[in-house]
Parts: sequence; C-alpha cells; structure tokens
Amino acid sequence: MPVILRRIVFYGLLALIAVAPLPFGSNVPWAWSLMSLWVGVLIVIDAVVCLLSPPEGERRFLKRIKIPLVLFFLVVAWIVVQATPGIVPAIAHPIWNEASAQLGIPLAPRVTIAPDLTWDALMVLLAYAGVFWLSARYGRKRENAATMLKFFVLVSTAYAVYGLAVYFGGWETILWYDKTAYRGDVTSTFINHNSYATYAAIGLVASLLYLVKILARDVRGGGTARQIIRNMADGSLAQAWLPMVGILSTGTALMLTHSRAGFVSGMIGVFVALLGLRFARILPVRFGNGLIAGAVLLAVGGFAISGGGLEERFGYLEGDQQTRLHLYDAVSAAGTQALSTGYGYGTFEPGFRPFKDLPLSGLTWSLAHNSYLEFYFGTGLYGLVIIICAFVCIFFGLAKGAFLRAHDTAYLISAVSALTIVGLHALTDFSIQMPAMGAALVFVAGLGYARIIVDTKGRSRP
Repeated sequence: MPVILRRIVFYGLLALIAVAPLPFGSNVPWAWSLMSLWVGVLIVIDAVVCLLSPPEGERRFLKRIKIPLVLFFLVVAWIVVQATPGIVPAIAHPIWNEASAQLGIPLAPRVTIAPDLTWDALMVLLAYAGVFWLSARYGRKRENAATMLKFFVLVSTAYAVYGLAVYFGGWETILWYDKTAYRGDVTSTFINHNSYATYAAIGLVASLLYLVKILARDVRGGGTARQIIRNMADGSLAQAWLPMVGILSTGTALMLTHSRAGFVSGMIGVFVALLGLRFARILPVRFGNGLIAGAVLLAVGGFAISGGGLEERFGYLEGDQQTRLHLYDAVSAAGTQALSTGYGYGTFEPGFRPFKDLPLSGLTWSLAHNSYLEFYFGTGLYGLVIIICAFVCIFFGLAKGAFLRAHDTAYLISAVSALTIVGLHALTDFSIQMPAMGAALVFVAGLGYARIIVDTKGRSRP
C-alpha cells in the first residue's frame, strides 16, 4: 500500500507541473486555488505514507532542509499574525480604527489592510513550499530524479512548441481566447510575456543540462573530435533528441517573447549553467570553453535574428526605466511607514493606492514590478530579510554541492541556474508571482536540493 500511495504522490506532482501552465499560467483565482488544493492533497497523502512506512534517509533529509524550513515558517507565522484579527492590536494598521469610526461598528484590528488578499496570497505561497517539499523528497531516489528532469524538459518543450506554433501561425490567441495584450509576442499559455520568458529560460537550462547529462559519458571518454562524435552516434545521440528539440524550441521562444529582462536573465542563467559545467569538471576543459564561447555567439546572433521586437523594447528601456525607478522609490518610501509590520502580504494594489503621486496615477499598479520590494511592502523588512535568507541557504547549498562534485551534478547546476534566472528577473518584474512559473522554479530547485546529501568526508551519496 505505501508503495502505491508514493506512486500516486509522485505522478500527481508530475501531473501538476504539466497542467499548471495551461490555464493562463494558473494566474486566475480558480486555477491557483485548484493548484493549492492539489498540492495540499498530495502533502497529506505523503504524510500518511511516511507514518505507515518512513523512507530511508529521513533524518539526514530533515537535517539538510531544516534551516530553510524554519526560516520559511517564521515568515508564514508572521503572515498568519498579520491576517488574524486582534492578535497584537498595538501594531494593527490604523485603517481599522478609522473604518470602525466611519461605519459605527467595531471592527477587529489587523496588521493587514485586506485579510482576504493576504490569506489568498499565503495559500499560493504554501503551495510553492509544498511543491518544493515534494520535489526534494521524491527527487532523492535517482530513478525519480531522472524522470523528473526529463519530464520537465518534455513539458517546457511542449509549451514552447505550442507558443511558436501560435506565433508563426499568426494567431493572436491564448488557447481559444483572443489576446488582450502582448500581441506579436510569444506567450504560450501565459498571459504575460515576461512570465513566460522566465519559464522558457528555465526550460532552456533544464534542456541544456539534460543534454549534457546524456552526452557527458561520451565526451569525458576523450579522444579526437571525430571519435567523440562516432561514440555519440553509436548510442547517446539517439537518446538526445528531446533535449536538443527542447534547446531549440525554448531558446527560440525565449527570444520571440521580446522580453528584455527575460532574455537577459535567461542568457545569464545559461552562462551560469555552462560555467558550472566547466568548473565542476563534468566536461573536459576544452569542450567546456568551446560551449561558453558558442553560447556567447548564439546570444549575440539570437538578439540580431529575433528582430525588431526585442530591439525596440531595449530602445524603449530608457523612458520605461524612469517610471520604474520612480515606482521603486515610491514603494520604498511607503514601506518605511510600516517598516516592521508591512501592510499585509499580498495587498500591494490597495495598500499602494494612497501613495501614488501624479506620475504614477495613470496606471493601476497591481504589482510592484520588483518582487523583493513587493514582499518588503507586504511583510515588512524583517519578513523580506528572512525569506531571502531561506533562499540564500538553498542557493549556496546547491552551489556547494555542485563544486564538491556530488552525484548527478547536472541537477544541482540546473537548480542554481533557475534560481539565478528568477532572482535576477525578480528585480524588474514579477514572474515568480505567476503560480505556474513559481511552481516550475521550486520543482527544479527542489529536485536539485534532493541531490545534495554529502557526508563529512566530502564524498557524495545518492
């Protein structure tokens, strides 16, 4: 029975990753609610299985993950305090007293200005944590890890192929709905071209690492270039069709999103992956240097080939940057008025409304276009610092594992690259706040984190 239940959880997780981008990147209330429920059910089943039959290495796994886990739940606890009425009236937002006076009815004070939005955003945040937890748990088994990486490459390739088919077919649609924005850009099933650019970039580095994983044995075997190619043709090249199609499709889709920040962060992620392969010595030095040089040329050529759309957006950057910088200044200034408490996680749109000045008044600004500033605005400075510390622990754990030559280093490098892509893009956009994009990130990061079990002598274990 435990074996069957574990299979249900594992394939349920894969199904979630496959389906999440389909309904507009899960960026509609019913979709992210269903995603959260789905993750919750999988977590409960997994907990029941663990009680019936604890898996091997559980204590080592919990020891490895406990620091980011504790940090994350400190933030969750604070968000719960924000949304729960009357816990700490002294730090409640003054809007509740004003509303009580205006309405003539006593309202329980809260830190958050919009409890429903805070609970809703917390639900999605917990879903992200659940995907990471399940990915890290089930990725510890080598067969599962191989399946998870291959499956994500397959899924990201499928969405890239769909996006390119719609683009070259001249259909300005998402599924069967007409696009209302980003016409002329590849968005696949996402509403926002920036969010899809980040998703495509993660798919690109995953495809690259999967290709290297397949071909690495033949390349490391040495010999002349002709001998290496012959060895590949005899076996591994036949298995490499999927990542090769993935690299071609996700790379092309990334360029044709015409997302300037997505393109730059994606290319940086690719270089991080190639540098990781070079210095972790997965590939011979000469071969690794050649790949890095080739990637630079492809990035330059890709920018030229992708046409005027991307170039226009880079040209538009100067004017847009002034507005963005003004927005960031306004958000920072607003945040200082609730530095310790924040205005409530997930409440940026109503919370920022009173702080909009004339240059910002023409737009709604439902998001801050900087995920770090928005988290700071919602949870306060301490909440931001703690959640960043949790991600830093994960990032450096992955990087350390890669350079210690842990088993299956490709998984770790793909996770480091994905975190780099999203971490950079979050400085100018909000891709991680799109539920399907966030789920893809934590799935890849969790898979990498599952492979970091290293003993005290520096040897790696599966």
